[in-house]
Amino acid sequence: MTRLGDVLADVKPGFASGDDLVDGVFQFRMHNFRRDGSLDLAKRRRVNATARQMELQSVRPGDVLFNATNSPELVGKSALIGMLDEPAVFSNHFLRLRTRSDQLNPGYLAHYLRRQFSLGVFSAMAKAWVNQATIGRDRIEDLRIPLPTLSEQRRIATILDHADALRAKRRQVLAHLDSLKQSIFQDMFGDELAERHRLDQIADVASGITKGRKTNEETESVPYLAVSNVQAGFLSLDSVKEIPATASERARYALRDGDLVLTEGGDPDKLGRGTVWRAQIPLCLHQNHIFRVRPDTQQVLPDYLSACLASTKARTYFLQSAKQTTGIASINMTQLRAAPVAVPPMEAQQCFIQRSAAVIAATSAASRALAADNGLFASLQARAFSGRL
Repeated sequence: MTRLGDVLADVKPGFASGDDLVDGVFQFRMHNFRRDGSLDLAKRRRVNATARQMELQSVRPGDVLFNATNSPELVGKSALIGMLDEPAVFSNHFLRLRTRSDQLNPGYLAHYLRRQFSLGVFSAMAKAWVNQATIGRDRIEDLRIPLPTLSEQRRIATILDHADALRAKRRQVLAHLDSLKQSIFQDMFGDELAERHRLDQIADVASGITKGRKTNEETESVPYLAVSNVQAGFLSLDSVKEIPATASERARYALRDGDLVLTEGGDPDKLGRGTVWRAQIPLCLHQNHIFRVRPDTQQVLPDYLSACLASTKARTYFLQSAKQTTGIASINMTQLRAAPVAVPPMEAQQCFIQRSAAVIAATSAASRALAADNGLFASLQARAFSGRL
């Protein structure tokens, strides 16, 4: 194992800027990085950058950006920078890692960091405070990395790239299906004049179990959903962790078929993402960063409510209500309970479900396929960095 700092040519932090300009230099922010290591360049924050900042804190193909400050769950996500269509700099929440080209392949490094992120290494080593965590430059430089020959590094990176591309295509299918479901919803209810209710008038809203709490009662380890498991319109269940829970906690926090699960925070454009729980795991709890919404099915059907809470109107409410700090947005239970929901007649809700039934079935199938792809990718990662690939 080699100390990472010994095979890096440069480690550089970015710079802070409150700018949000129409014209300016594109600055990478936390929302531009997905937790899977891919880039989201749809929303580009533009800032003033001096000639000195452009010289010292720009990015180029082959750089690896490491997210050194984020929420405890997201700190440590990273991405390899490829060809960009314009010059770019990066915020002070990142460290730019440049490798010694004769010793360390950037793609290999990016995959290694992603593996450590998926194992929870970075959240464990981070210095945490309220809703934020940070990892210092020295901790990154002191990481140990297996270092085969450059040709072997390139071979490993290529194999993992191909496997990752399969996952990306599957996620594109899921995003398309989610958009299609929203199109059906918009077509049926876009100009909805139905009576509006507070969410807590038509559903029971609750938070989940807290990690690290102490109890003197006997516990049993059971699966639980974390933020990483809950995506927009589907669940990622390839890696479900367990938590010790008492009998009363298992009864209180157990999910039921037809519950909605929604995230309390994260990147602003992903705030309140979620889907319907369909009892994929016999006994499963939910973490305190996941809201459980249990519809009163005499008034509202789960799939209708899920689509309603993912609609443009609901997204606007969440963003306007959210508390936002350093690119992280969150809503609390009071705000979620007060969310306005249009409740059309049951016949209209059933019609929506019938029209979207094929989409819902395709989403379930694609989610299962993505879970299999994720399992394969995790297996390849484990073998790659233990000399068995």
